[in-house]
Amino acid sequence: MNTPKVITGPFLLLTAASLFWLAGAFARPPEAETPAKAHQLSAGDEKAIRDAVKDQEAAWNKHDMKAFTKAFRDDAEGVNVVGMHWRGKTEILKHLTAYHDTIFKDLEETIEEVNVHATGVGSAIAVSVWKVGSFKVPSGIVVPACRHRSTLVLAKASDGWKVVHFHNTTINEVAVKNAPAPPKK
Repeated sequence: MNTPKVITGPFLLLTAASLFWLAGAFARPPEAETPAKAHQLSAGDEKAIRDAVKDQEAAWNKHDMKAFTKAFRDDAEGVNVVGMHWRGKTEILKHLTAYHDTIFKDLEETIEEVNVHATGVGSAIAVSVWKVGSFKVPSGIVVPACRHRSTLVLAKASDGWKVVHFHNTTINEVAVKNAPAPPKK
């Protein structure tokens, strides 16, 4: 009659240690993270994006919101300067038209600068600074002239560059002037 052999503690310990050593011996060391390659826009693509921003400036000052949203995709989204979140080109157009029929009807804005860079193949960001004139809200309060920073996220389509998302914010000039210098590397 065969009796089962009892595996002793030292044998189990030796087996576990051997398996642990083998796993470590065949494991590959972690590879260093490869930095993402910078994508670049062609001169033609950068010009097309800058032209789209300039076209928005002209449309804004003509109070033609249909022309302003011409470069928006149908599924575009946006956050205006006071945090309202609009979904879809139709909704964006509806709200901008309502504002331009009322409080923005005499408002003019001019672009001071535009920075454009690729974020990947067929995608880019345009960040612009707009000088905004003063205007009066329905309660009678006059909003003083200021500057806004606008960010557009764009995607290249068969018919040109299209706005996927926008966000505007008022630049706090005092905060910008008094911002601490970034730490030196």
